[in-house]
Amino acid sequence: MKSYKLALALLVSACAAGCAHPMNIKPDVQGLEPASGRIQKNVGLYISPAERALEVTTAGGGGDKVKYHPYADMETGLYKALGNVFTSVTLVSTPDDASAIAKHSLNYIVEPTITTTSSSSGIFTWMATDFTVQVTCKVDDARGKQVATVSSTGTGKADSAEVRSDFSIAGERASKDALQKLETAFLQAPELKE
Repeated sequence: MKSYKLALALLVSACAAGCAHPMNIKPDVQGLEPASGRIQKNVGLYISPAERALEVTTAGGGGDKVKYHPYADMETGLYKALGNVFTSVTLVSTPDDASAIAKHSLNYIVEPTITTTSSSSGIFTWMATDFTVQVTCKVDDARGKQVATVSSTGTGKADSAEVRSDFSIAGERASKDALQKLETAFLQAPELKE
């Protein structure tokens, strides 16, 4: 009987391994403070509908995986970070949205690319305890000519007790770290101040 229970437990564990558990990587935008010495330019933020809908699956713990929507989760944070750096920010429907460019006197269009990785130090729980978020922004002028590439990488860590009470905490920390560093990277890009 004991061997039957053990075999059943192993079968259940094997079936559960490899599952992708939902989480999010939304940063705490309250902690993103306006930068001193803003860049006196107006920018448009472009994220395609396909990127907003994109679901990514990366490693969790115990052989499981986590899944989330990086662009949808980070869009508000990206908007806030750009607003902290530039005079104004506007969402645009296409990278060459002539109507929005004219209406809002946009100097630049910012198009982010987000890549993520995750892992876990825990072997018995599925939650990710270590996260990285890399944001690379292509910056074009109003005519569509690329003028800069600005990027940052954020990391987030959480211990086992933290992830048990908040499944998303490591990803949220990584996103916020990436956005804080992105603000600094924009401010240090001389080509954006011309």
